[in-house]
Amino acid sequence: MITVDIHDEVTPLIKSYLANNPKMIASLTKSIGWYVQSNVKKLSTTTLPSRWADRVPLKIRRKLDNKAPKGWLGKLKRAIGYAYNPASKSVAIGWTSSTAAREGKIQEFGARRQVTPRLKRYFASRDVPLSERKKQIDVPARPIFEPAMEVIHPRLGSYIQNKVASYMENGGHARTVGKRRKYEVYT
Repeated sequence: MITVDIHDEVTPLIKSYLANNPKMIASLTKSIGWYVQSNVKKLSTTTLPSRWADRVPLKIRRKLDNKAPKGWLGKLKRAIGYAYNPASKSVAIGWTSSTAAREGKIQEFGARRQVTPRLKRYFASRDVPLSERKKQIDVPARPIFEPAMEVIHPRLGSYIQNKVASYMENGGHARTVGKRRKYEVYT
């Protein structure tokens, strides 16, 4: 999970302008959350997979699960979101459900699964036999959030600068129409 908050190091005029516009700071923080989560989603299908360990071929994955996704994250990519915390005036980017958080943790940090007789029977029934010597299955770590932030971080300054300029041009008014959805992010 990534937590983003704004610590501005701008001129005193803009600092006083921002201090007198908490609604704009909240809007800017939410906008940064949206920007980061949308870029994490894009990077998870384009740039990041080249850094990850090879995966089991699609043909074998489809034998085990006929709905196995072609892409790296499949539907899990849609579960990357952000949640604004008004108390700390920050936004958290992460998984939007506990199930996605559990699956995402396996994706991020890897896992080791013991091969039980039941698991061997399952694989054999799907025409993917495991050797007798196979005692565990290792899922390699395929990190998403930290490598994505390495790519996104250099772009944040110009994004924030453009947003602040836009708010100032609008007379300091943040957009007031919207869906007003509140998401929760799980770790």
